[in-house]
Amino acid sequence: MDQPVTIAIQTRVGERMISMSSTLVETVSINYEDFNESFLTCSTCLCVYDGSAHTPKLLPCSHTVCLECLSHIASSQTRDTGSFRCPICRELITIPRGGVAALPPSFLVNQLLDLMSRQRREVIPKCSVHINQELLFCETCDTVFCSLCTGGSHSTGGSSCEHTIIPFSIAIKRMSEILLYKANDCISKLGQAHDAVSDELKRLDEATEACLSQVSRTFEEITALAEKRRLALSNAVKEARDKKKQVLEEQLKLIAAEKAKVDGECDGLQYQVEVRNITQKISSLTEKLDSVATLAEPRENSFLTCDFQSGQSGAVEVVKKALDTFGKVRTSTTFPSLCSAEVDTVASSGDVVAKLKCSATLSTVDYHGKARTSGGDPVSAELRTSSGQLLETEIQDLDDGTYKVWFRPPAAGTYTLNLSVFQRPIKDK
Repeated sequence: MDQPVTIAIQTRVGERMISMSSTLVETVSINYEDFNESFLTCSTCLCVYDGSAHTPKLLPCSHTVCLECLSHIASSQTRDTGSFRCPICRELITIPRGGVAALPPSFLVNQLLDLMSRQRREVIPKCSVHINQELLFCETCDTVFCSLCTGGSHSTGGSSCEHTIIPFSIAIKRMSEILLYKANDCISKLGQAHDAVSDELKRLDEATEACLSQVSRTFEEITALAEKRRLALSNAVKEARDKKKQVLEEQLKLIAAEKAKVDGECDGLQYQVEVRNITQKISSLTEKLDSVATLAEPRENSFLTCDFQSGQSGAVEVVKKALDTFGKVRTSTTFPSLCSAEVDTVASSGDVVAKLKCSATLSTVDYHGKARTSGGDPVSAELRTSSGQLLETEIQDLDDGTYKVWFRPPAAGTYTLNLSVFQRPIKDK
């Protein structure tokens, strides 16, 4: 008994889908002044690091001191030793050949300076009544409140002990992060949409060029056939003319020959005195007149015409009507992402049977979801095994907006059938 095979209808969209998740990390508020004093201030002169006189320099002992302090220390300590001691850990530091200015910069401090220059100081929302009291936010009620103004409870129904309360500043950060994530996701999808539409426009231009080339080639062939027929008819006309002309020219030659004979016989008759000779000439000319009568009418006629009639209407009109309906520009309103496919199962379990010819039916619809009633769309299909092996498929256009995809699964297992229209995947099923 044949074993059933499970077929999964899957589109390329499904293959490209990526599971995405977002983790919002709660940030810790840092006092700007404390951070500035601890990391961005020279511990020797207590001046804030900058990009000029107080440029942060990294010593071999890993401490950071500004350039101005190092210059003063080096000028007072080096003398003939060429070294000085770190003002923080007292480790002996050798001055490089270019002086203290040649010491490497503190990249970490410089990065922190750049970061802080781009960041604005955080403003913590405070209560308008209790100016030193930070506002709170209830995630359960989606409410902003002051704990002093509400007496510790913001809920009108009484207890709010089960509600999730966080500082409003943290809530703003979280919502900003969510907003930024959503905006980036939206921008990403819009970018993908832009690329998809741009690709479709490119394919439209390519299809247009292909159609125009096909039209040109077809009519060039028709023109070549018409020219070939024109030459054939022209040659036929000339051949018919030559045949008639040959007959008439031969008749002219006979007439000229007979005329020359008569002229020759008539020469000298005026000097002829013998009655017998004159009588013979008269008899000869009488016979000649009888033969000349046969040459008096042309042995060929001048009728020559080319008939272009076809039935009761002219051939030109027939050709015109044929050309008016010759060729047809065909488009389609199919919207691939709304189209769907179903496997035509033969087993009671809802599966198809291995080694038997099976099929799936693709139903096409337009942008508004209305079923298409005509075929002709370029449909492609890929059937793959679980290991990725590509199997042979056959597509049948039923010319009613549906298409049959025929395949023969070689063995029991799970297969993936990818269907697309206009090289665009159909809806996941």
